[in-house]
Amino acid sequence: MAYHVHSDKPFFDLIIGDKTFSSWSMRAWLVAVQSGLPFKEINITLDQPDTAKKILKYSPTGKVPALRNGKIVIWDSLAIAEYINELSPEAQLWPEDIGARALARSYAAEMHSGFASLRSQLSMDLQHKGDVRHLTPGTIKDIERILEMWKTALKVSEGPYLFGDFCIADAFFAPVVFRFLSYNVQIKDKMIRQYMRNIQDHHGVQFWVEDALKEKAARKVF
Repeated sequence: MAYHVHSDKPFFDLIIGDKTFSSWSMRAWLVAVQSGLPFKEINITLDQPDTAKKILKYSPTGKVPALRNGKIVIWDSLAIAEYINELSPEAQLWPEDIGARALARSYAAEMHSGFASLRSQLSMDLQHKGDVRHLTPGTIKDIERILEMWKTALKVSEGPYLFGDFCIADAFFAPVVFRFLSYNVQIKDKMIRQYMRNIQDHHGVQFWVEDALKEKAARKVF
């Protein structure tokens, strides 16, 4: 279990899993980084005999991510994002325009609750590189829906992110970008390919990937 302190006086603790595999942790972490608020990161290695026991010290569900601020514990990634948004309104984690803000919330909510086939067949693994021989009909449908959503938003915003500036919706779709890259999902649309590059270039995403590479190296040692 590793601790990473972003400040001597963190606003909250953020409990996450392996950066190589934990897509939901990545979403909450990116929102926290984008907020600019100092926080303490508590990283718990997943799929170990004592993993659930360790997480239960912080979260009643035994799952990550979780946010702890004094006696307050929040264990849902979208609720964590909304809580951080209220802690740091100046960070503008949702679009300023009321219509764009409602649409961005719809995007994040759909990602939060949908795309089961994609999650199952193309699980996040930042170290994986390889084609999938056969995509299921459900996964193909999920991919087509996500690409449609991205294209629709980018046509209006003209980038660099879905609704202009990086927001919670982008944080929620960031793991999908890496799923597409890891499993070599072919993307023809130039605008979408540029969006994927913009996500990869985001400072928070780069920090996450760098940490994941170190995490993988550490696992090889032991």
